[in-house]
Amino acid sequence: MGVPATMKAVRLSEYGQPEVLQYIEVPVPEIEPDEVLVRVRGTSVTRWDLRYRQGLLTPPPGRAALPLPFQLGRDTAGEVQAVGAEVRRFKPGDRVVAMTCPACGGCEYCKRGLDNLCTDIALPGHQRFGAYAQYVCRKETELLHAPDSLSFEKLACLLWSYSTVWHMAIERGRLRPGQDVLVTAASGGMGTAAIQIAKLAGAARIVALTGSANKVAPLQKLGASHVLNYREENVPARIAEITNGLGVDLALENVGGEMLPLCMQCLRMDGTLVSAGQHGGRFCSVDVELLYRRHLNVLGTRGATRHEQQFVLSLAGEGSLDPVISHCLPLAEAAEAHRILERQEQFGKIVLLP
Repeated sequence: MGVPATMKAVRLSEYGQPEVLQYIEVPVPEIEPDEVLVRVRGTSVTRWDLRYRQGLLTPPPGRAALPLPFQLGRDTAGEVQAVGAEVRRFKPGDRVVAMTCPACGGCEYCKRGLDNLCTDIALPGHQRFGAYAQYVCRKETELLHAPDSLSFEKLACLLWSYSTVWHMAIERGRLRPGQDVLVTAASGGMGTAAIQIAKLAGAARIVALTGSANKVAPLQKLGASHVLNYREENVPARIAEITNGLGVDLALENVGGEMLPLCMQCLRMDGTLVSAGQHGGRFCSVDVELLYRRHLNVLGTRGATRHEQQFVLSLAGEGSLDPVISHCLPLAEAAEAHRILERQEQFGKIVLLP
C-alpha cells in the first residue's frame, strides 16, 4: 500500500465554540521503526473532546500539559497502512483498534498492575494527536487486532466507553449478580455501555436516569428495568420505592456536580458510588453524615487496563456487547458532531468517518 503525502484532519488552534474545529489538509505523519501508520476508518466524539475544545480540561497528575494546536479523538479504528522496520505483530491491511489507555509497562503504577494510571505515556486525544484525521501513528504495543465480526463504526465506539465502564463497574464497583445498579447520563456513550455491562454482569435491577422524555423507551429497550427523569421526579424517593426502601448497591455516576450527592442519597447501606465524570461540574456539596451513617463507599475511576481493553474487545467480537451508535458523520462535520453532543440530542455514540 502506498502512503500519500498529505491527508485531511480536523484540528483546533484555539479554544472556543465548535467553529474552532478546522477541517484542513496536513502532512501524513511519519512513522518511527516501532510504529504503525493506521488508516483511520472511524473515531468517536466524547465529552472530553468538548471540554478540551472549550479549554476546560487540566492534565491528570503526572501528565504533560495539554497542547495547542491539537487534534482530538481518543478512539481509533482502522487498517494498517504501513509499518516500521521493527514492527512484527502487524502488517499492511490488518484491521486494528488503538488502545485508548496505552501503558509503558515499566512505571511504578504499571508494576503494581494499575497500568490504567500509567504516568510515562502520552494519552491519545489528550497529550498527543488523536484520530480526527485520515491517518495516525501508533506504537506497535498500543494496537490490538480487531475482530472481523465488528464494523469499523462499532470498533470506533468501543474501547474508551466500554472498557472504561468495565473498569468502573466490575473492578472499582465490584458489581455482582443480583445487585441493583443506578446509571446516570444513561443515554450517552458511557451510560449505554453501563446498562449493557450491568445487564451482562447479572444486575437484578438497572435504574437509568435521563433528562429527556423521548429517551425513556430506548433506554428500556436497551435493558433498563426502570427509567427516571431526574428533571421531573424525586429520584431518591423513587429509588426507595423501587428497592423496597433499601437503595441501590451501586451507582455508576458519569456526570459530576450535584448529581454525585443526589446519587449518594440513592445508595443502600454499604453501597458504592463510582464517579467517572465532571461535565456537570467539578465541585459539589456532600452530606458527611450520610457518608458515615450509611457506611458508603465513594470511589473515583480512571481509564482501563490493557487486559480490560482486550477483554472488552473480545466480548464485543463474540456479540456479548454491542456499541450503540446515534450518528455517523463525515470527519468534515466534526463541528456539527460537537453541537449534537452539546445539545444532548444523541442516544449512544457519535462516530466520525475520516
